[in-house]
Amino acid sequence: MKKLLSMMLILAMVFCMAACGDGGGSDEVVGYEAIPDTMESEDGTYKIAMVTDVGQLKDGSFNEFTWNGCKKYASDNDLSYKYYQPANGDQATDADRIKAMTDACDAGAEVLVTPGFLQETALKEVVPKYPEVQFVFIDGWDLGFDNLVGVSYQEEQAGYLAGYAAVMEGFTSLGFSGGGGGANPACNRYGYGYAQGANAAAAV
Repeated sequence: MKKLLSMMLILAMVFCMAACGDGGGSDEVVGYEAIPDTMESEDGTYKIAMVTDVGQLKDGSFNEFTWNGCKKYASDNDLSYKYYQPANGDQATDADRIKAMTDACDAGAEVLVTPGFLQETALKEVVPKYPEVQFVFIDGWDLGFDNLVGVSYQEEQAGYLAGYAAVMEGFTSLGFSGGGGGANPACNRYGYGYAQGANAAAAV
């Protein structure tokens, strides 16, 4: 189980980080383009599961790249897999996320990947009820459970480089707009790094 979780974690991180790009990577190299998004398992259970963040699976970003990693690992290792989209799309509530996570666990998930910091409240409710399931909290943090791993990024480093490069290219009137605004800690960290990088370049 630990090996399974480790590999899932690596793949989820790779595809989630790609979400920061434009989605124009080479499908040929990755090899996930021929893997269907849905499958039917013989016994009706699914070992690898993902609960989407707000929005839909094919968002060209966070959800889609995370799912590509999940289904690629599952397919390569002959494991059943399924994604779950909480009800109400981008208006999904914590109750909607709890329902989706519970459905995944009840359907036999051994590893459940949950991208997005908004999953926190639902995870706190669901994780202790399923100690045999390994949870991966992408863009998240340690919630104090033995069966959950939080994966966070150092967005401030990318922001610093962007701010530094902008000033070194001669731009002096700078601004930054990040998705989610003040409610998104990742964007706040990126914006902080951006400002620090711009200030450092201006001092050169």
